[in-house]
Amino acid sequence: MSIKEKIAEYVVEIRFKPNARVLDKRGEIASNLLSKLLNQWSISSNQILLSSKENLDTKAVFSFKNVSFVSNYPNDKKFFLENAEAYIKSAWTHFPNNEIVRVGIRTKYLIPAKDFKSIFDSYKKNFLALKDEELTKIGGTLIDLGFPLNFADGDNFFNIVTGPMEKEQFGQFVKEQEDIFENGVFIDFDYFKQEFSPYMKQKDILDLIKLGIEKAENACSAISDLVIKKQDE
Repeated sequence: MSIKEKIAEYVVEIRFKPNARVLDKRGEIASNLLSKLLNQWSISSNQILLSSKENLDTKAVFSFKNVSFVSNYPNDKKFFLENAEAYIKSAWTHFPNNEIVRVGIRTKYLIPAKDFKSIFDSYKKNFLALKDEELTKIGGTLIDLGFPLNFADGDNFFNIVTGPMEKEQFGQFVKEQEDIFENGVFIDFDYFKQEFSPYMKQKDILDLIKLGIEKAENACSAISDLVIKKQDE
């Protein structure tokens, strides 16, 4: 069955000050983190990897300096939010949650588009404020482009990398999928917070994850409107 819909991949990572004591309890922690979804584990010298026998598109990591949860297509946003929350709740008492130094919610989107040239021209028109004659002065021919955008959002921040993409490039940025569309708009959205009170509550972290996903969805819609919908007008 061919893929014709938007592809999304989700990651949440909580970083904390490195704590060697975690390494002494790897077996105990691994047992406590097992769930109906994350039902198998492997232990290396400095981390625990949790995975699923039934769902090969999700995994979680617990190490001496971070915990993370990953969910890839075809898992959707609802699946990610529910299972990331469950994982963080189970991991919460096993790492120094009063020494968190960064929480990041990273979302990657690949949105189908008609053809590369049209979305390339749309990006060029809407993001690159240079006329053709001005580009000519630089020398050479512009054949591809991508834009890093950095934002502040109150006490939080987010970075966006976006650009047009052909099928041959997809596997460099998202998990490879069979029978996928030929051209797309790529959006890499990283929402994060770096300053935390030692009294930060679990609910604050879970609310931040929901906010990061909401912001990513809004940015995805806004960029799609600029470079896909406008090309059809």
